Amino acid sequence: MRQRGSRTTFIFVTIFSLLIGILLQACGADSTPVVTPTPAPVANESKIDTVLLSIILKYATTEGTNDAKAKAAVDYARQQGLVDDKDQVVFELELDDPAAEKPITDKITAMGAKVTNTAKQDNIVKLRIMVSVNLFLTYSSSTTKDNFLADLAGFKGVSTINLIYPRKKTELVNMPQTLEALKQVGASVKNEGVKVMQTDKWQAAGFTGKGVRVGIIDGGFKFYEDLAGTFLPADFAPVDIDKDAGGDGVIDADVHGSAVSEIIHSNAPDAKLFAAAVDGSDDEISAAIDYLVKQNVSIISMSMGGHGTSGNGDSFIEKKMSQIRATNGILFVVSAGNEGDSHYTGFFDPAPDGYHQFVPGVTKMALGYPARSGAPLDTYIILNWEQWLNGGVNPKANDFDLFIETSTGATKISSTGDQRSRPPREYVPLKLSPGELVYIRIRLKPNTATPTQPLRLHVFTHNLPLQFFTPTIAIGDPAAGKGVIAVGAVDWDKDKIAYYSSQGPLPNGTFKPEISAPAGVSSGAYQQEGETDFPGTSASCPQVSGLLAVFKSANPSLTADQLATVLFEHTVDKGLSGPDPIYGYGRASAGSSPSAADASPKNKLVPSPTPNMNPNIASTTSPIYPTPVRSPIPTNNLKPSPAPTTVAATPAEAAPIPPSTMQPVSSVDFTDTFRNNSTGLPNAGSTSYQTGRYNIKAATGQLTWAVYPTDRITVEDFDSNISVQGINSGAGLYGLVFWYTDPQNYYMLSLTGSGTAQISQFSSGNWKEVTPWTKAGGWSTTGPNNLRLLSTNGTIQVGVNNRSVFPQSIKAAGSGAIGFAAGSYSGSIEANFTNFRLSTR
Repeated sequence: MRQRGSRTTFIFVTIFSLLIGILLQACGADSTPVVTPTPAPVANESKIDTVLLSIILKYATTEGTNDAKAKAAVDYARQQGLVDDKDQVVFELELDDPAAEKPITDKITAMGAKVTNTAKQDNIVKLRIMVSVNLFLTYSSSTTKDNFLADLAGFKGVSTINLIYPRKKTELVNMPQTLEALKQVGASVKNEGVKVMQTDKWQAAGFTGKGVRVGIIDGGFKFYEDLAGTFLPADFAPVDIDKDAGGDGVIDADVHGSAVSEIIHSNAPDAKLFAAAVDGSDDEISAAIDYLVKQNVSIISMSMGGHGTSGNGDSFIEKKMSQIRATNGILFVVSAGNEGDSHYTGFFDPAPDGYHQFVPGVTKMALGYPARSGAPLDTYIILNWEQWLNGGVNPKANDFDLFIETSTGATKISSTGDQRSRPPREYVPLKLSPGELVYIRIRLKPNTATPTQPLRLHVFTHNLPLQFFTPTIAIGDPAAGKGVIAVGAVDWDKDKIAYYSSQGPLPNGTFKPEISAPAGVSSGAYQQEGETDFPGTSASCPQVSGLLAVFKSANPSLTADQLATVLFEHTVDKGLSGPDPIYGYGRASAGSSPSAADASPKNKLVPSPTPNMNPNIASTTSPIYPTPVRSPIPTNNLKPSPAPTTVAATPAEAAPIPPSTMQPVSSVDFTDTFRNNSTGLPNAGSTSYQTGRYNIKAATGQLTWAVYPTDRITVEDFDSNISVQGINSGAGLYGLVFWYTDPQNYYMLSLTGSGTAQISQFSSGNWKEVTPWTKAGGWSTTGPNNLRLLSTNGTIQVGVNNRSVFPQSIKAAGSGAIGFAAGSYSGSIEANFTNFRLSTR
């Protein structure tokens, strides 16, 4: 779907030296960003998004006639995707005073532009503005001589002038838009999720969604007329909100909405479906919600999302959804997002030049479009950080700049807004040609405050994996909303979470997603485009919407809150025991006992987890990009500890393992709080259970370890977390033993008490170094420290306190038991292990 709302072109009559200093890099100059001082924010100019200003600068810095300058600016805007197909500028004006709406609308009309749509929530008003490029090139205020944007920015009530941050459809990849194989789509094509969730049993019992009205908001419903009467209801007739808002219309822009509607129809074939096509902007989504409210729907399904907000569920649309749920009793179901591998988060870690290190010594993160041919891909890059302002100028606020560089180091586009008077967010639309590789860089704006506390940065893109990615804290907007059910994706054939599915919690620790559902299912809408299935949380979201319609038809008296409770009580627990931030309450299921009574709350719902402000955010390195080039790390930041040369390879004697009293957990998630000694570890002498912890002691030169019995836990690919405390110097080490087959063959992750890490292999009585000793940047000498060890597809990742330890790719694979170790270089040491979590894959 094209990004109509984020394409803009402007011309300044006068250019401030501030803009030239900051924005010169954004116009394609073949140079790396120049560090320039940043003066105190200027009230009017700081309201304007710098990506919009970059087009003004292109005009101002181009030599030649006015026609040549205008052509250069428009060509640049087209290349970056900043104008629509008619060379019109479309942007958003946000007002913080509702009383200003009429005078500002009158002013915009007098200036020769037009307001094409309006959205309101609380005291915020958003106006969509559309104006021709030619007017931008010639407009000058009769009194102040300001350009179009500066004149608007100075008007009372205008808080910001923004690119429009669109929500995008949340499928996995761009699908071709062809009509191939339409006539070959037969009635045999089924949504496998119907059987996985057992809605087929409820349909057979007569619960088919009859009498339930379901709304759908999406980016296009291409081919819906061809599918009506087979894969879609015969009376299915979407409305085009975009066309009503003055746009070109998007109802035929994409098949995505048709595939979403098809899934709902396959689960609840007699539900009445109402659909609205939007471009993903706040104003159009708001208008679509208003339309669906008038249709008296009980459920609204939306397989779209974005990340232009704080991620804490307090965005413009999320507030509206919560209000509509409370006042109208409508339940919103939204896809959680597909940012499992297209999201990065990490604590700001500056190199000496002020640029963020994604991993130690690496200040560039690759992003590429791997296709070999075809049209350019429309994507975007969003940077935000967890310090959202209440409005107004704050000279002490932290401020970061976002740069997108080519492989030669030239700046392709940048966003360098003054966030001391704007929300802490930078956004750039991006067009990538097949095979094109770019690099993302983040800089602390010169002469602005350095964070005094650890501050997490977030980078999001769309439809492409990042070089360093983090699936946690990746839930999209509006799925993060308080009144919204966020849906993750499970591969239907494996019944396991999909690798791309966005995971929680929210940045403020709130539990999300609430549920997960089957994806990667067969689709008539996509099969007619030559595709075999429909992946992504876009597919899992309508599964839940259809299931809700079935429950509602079985028990029409259910309120929105009761309906949500019934949904969560019917899940199949797939992750950690109870609700977790990966599967939510579990994988959606109707259950095998269809009845009105079964579609009633049982009041047995487990409370959602308490907020988790410090989830594990260790990043994974994608193998599809070039090996990152590292800059030298200053020696004063690295204090290596000695490698273990005296630790004995033979473990100390341990008590016999007690008889097994548990079922094998080789294919399920496992936790050990060490409050019960029946979990299988040795419990005598130098290894023992304490209340809530497991203790391991070691004497000088001794390595002591303990592993779970191999008939109880055997791992291949796995994700493990353990907290450690007790050793606070280089005199000893903590160990995580894994792929243990016998006392002479196992792997071990070692961390000294001063925070130096290594992975090694003990094989046939000999130690082999897998990684060199490396300083763990997130280590706390006072502890406790959280260690994460992740093995997947032949690679290993290690994290300490949510920070990656080994930036290089670690190649290793194996199979065996798992456990813990402690070793001493000098004197007696005692290590404490708490809160062990293991997820096998």
